Amino acid sequence: MKILGFLVLLLSSIGLRAQINVDVTTYSVEELVKDILINSNCAETGNYTSKTGSAEGVNGIGYFDANSSDFPFEEGIVLSTGRAKLAEGPNDDIHNSGSDEWLGDAELKSITGSDLLFNASYIQFDFVPQTNSISFNFLFASEEYQENYQCTFGDVFAFILTDSKGVSTNLAVIPNNKLPVSVTTIRPGVTGECNSKNLSYFDKINGDDSAISFHGQTVSMTAESLVVPGDSYTIKLVIADNRDSQVDSAVFLEAGSFSLGYDLGDDRTVASGNPACVNETIALDATVVGVDDYVWFKDDVEIAAWSGLSTVDVTEGGEYRVELVFSESCVATGTLEADFIPVPVNIDEPDSLIFCNVDGGDGKIVDLTVNDKLILGAQDSQIYQVTYYSSLEDAEAFQNAIETPEAYEITNASETFFTRISSGNSCYETSSFEVELLGVDFESGLEEEYILCLDSNGDTIDPLPVLNTELLTSEYGFTWYKDSISPENLITGAIDAFYTANEEGTYVVNLLNKELGCQFSLSTQVVTSPQAEVFEVVFVSDPFTDNNTIDIMAEGDGSYLYSVDDSDFSSGNRFENLTAGEHTAFVTDIHNCSTLSKEFTVVDFPRFFTPNGDGDNERWSIVGFAGMENPNVSIYNQYGMLLFQLNGNDSWDGTFNGKIVPSNDYWFRVEYTKDGERKEFKSHFSLKR
Repeated sequence: MKILGFLVLLLSSIGLRAQINVDVTTYSVEELVKDILINSNCAETGNYTSKTGSAEGVNGIGYFDANSSDFPFEEGIVLSTGRAKLAEGPNDDIHNSGSDEWLGDAELKSITGSDLLFNASYIQFDFVPQTNSISFNFLFASEEYQENYQCTFGDVFAFILTDSKGVSTNLAVIPNNKLPVSVTTIRPGVTGECNSKNLSYFDKINGDDSAISFHGQTVSMTAESLVVPGDSYTIKLVIADNRDSQVDSAVFLEAGSFSLGYDLGDDRTVASGNPACVNETIALDATVVGVDDYVWFKDDVEIAAWSGLSTVDVTEGGEYRVELVFSESCVATGTLEADFIPVPVNIDEPDSLIFCNVDGGDGKIVDLTVNDKLILGAQDSQIYQVTYYSSLEDAEAFQNAIETPEAYEITNASETFFTRISSGNSCYETSSFEVELLGVDFESGLEEEYILCLDSNGDTIDPLPVLNTELLTSEYGFTWYKDSISPENLITGAIDAFYTANEEGTYVVNLLNKELGCQFSLSTQVVTSPQAEVFEVVFVSDPFTDNNTIDIMAEGDGSYLYSVDDSDFSSGNRFENLTAGEHTAFVTDIHNCSTLSKEFTVVDFPRFFTPNGDGDNERWSIVGFAGMENPNVSIYNQYGMLLFQLNGNDSWDGTFNGKIVPSNDYWFRVEYTKDGERKEFKSHFSLKR
């Protein structure tokens, strides 16, 4: 029993994940800042203050460690709008540990533009940086990532950095748009109620085995700012409930991540859109008062020749790092990555472009990027780009580029455009070209759509569609393309005023007006219309009914029309009141490419016959007798005497044992098989002499 109990305990623990530990009593605010968050001697800190819900018996500030869980931070500080201890997982409850009496924070409300705030927790301290850059890592989590709360309610927090002049900045913002981080600005969204926002910064909705007790959390993010070495700053790390005091949120600050580094400037790379060129020098300046030594590295290899230098010149690509040594316990780091590229050149000057205005409108959409290949040539398009401008000043300043040069609307008879080839905002070369828009009287016979007929196997049926512009080759030059105008879509040898298409798709013909030299294009669509793959006639009614009814069944990739005998084609496939005898069913596609036919017989019986020797209507038989399955027909007189049985294609001539029977009504019984079931039909007919 002990062994079994141990196995049960072991198996039950498999799949369980560890949760973080939160300590709200061991550390003072000064210790949380100096020993946990900063853990560095590169800044002078002081004037430590904090506030939480102490008056209401709630402590929203604490130290946490990951406790071997999968939480992204090994340890750090947690600031909560409720009890910090409740941040410990698992996520098996919704926490509402604040109160209306626990007030918000005026600075947080002002800098985030929030509504009424409650349950504020903050840590604040002063520091004097020795370097020019600070940063630290944080993660936001909230119970509001449930149901539709994220659509409306957004608890907020801020890292309020205030300089010596009293200017405050919030560092807890989304990098790409500078919006304050909150539930409403980073969210997965709720179907039918609100869309996702900045989803790349949202990590996950937490399950029952989560390391923390909050319903959702962001990814690890970085708060950063430039600072002035030697100046005095105050930073306030603050969080609060927004609009009400319900549902807790928290921000986690990673231990040791408060970095006082050095900013060498923006990376100079192709990826950043600002590479250096081979004839350029990047001056790196790490000069800071109080530094004992400067140690430089390129791609993690120390550059001994630069030892002790505060400024260096970089002329080769690589990742450069400088360590600013203030003391043995204070070393700040700065990095910059650089790419050096050849100076781009215009391989060929761009062509002047002439377009035809054929519809008499005020403007025309044209493609300016046809000059890309002339300018770029064999230069790497992953490094260099061609951009287009309406002025030389904009081209040189790398501003106000034409957003969609591939679909630019020209409205004047003549316009000048300027090009710039560069790798983002780096070394460049410009050029210019003219675009003319000429009015042309034009009329083409090219239709909007053509039909390509296919048989049931998908093979084409002649005649193939002829895409005919009905223009003269003496007046126009023709170049045909499949799908769109591009070299890879050129139809080789298609230079006539018409083109015979053998596959579906879009066809574009580029026209050159030989007299004016202008160009424009026309397009048309070729659609397929296939034959039916399955064609059947299905009897809806049983034989011998008063309303003989069939359905014509056709299956395939097309749309079909139906007819019986000489009736007009229609989309209805049911035909009623059919007479007895032979008929023909027809199926065609909606474009009348081809028609399929199938003969069928409506089984019925004549209501009378006249065996009087005049050669007309001399014998009686079931119409469609041969098409029935295992038929057996017996004819009786009015007294029930069997007079005749039909076999094969036999019919009755109105005699019994060689003698003529009199005019009268006669009865018959038909036995036949349908759908595997034996059926019987009885009725009567008249014999008239």
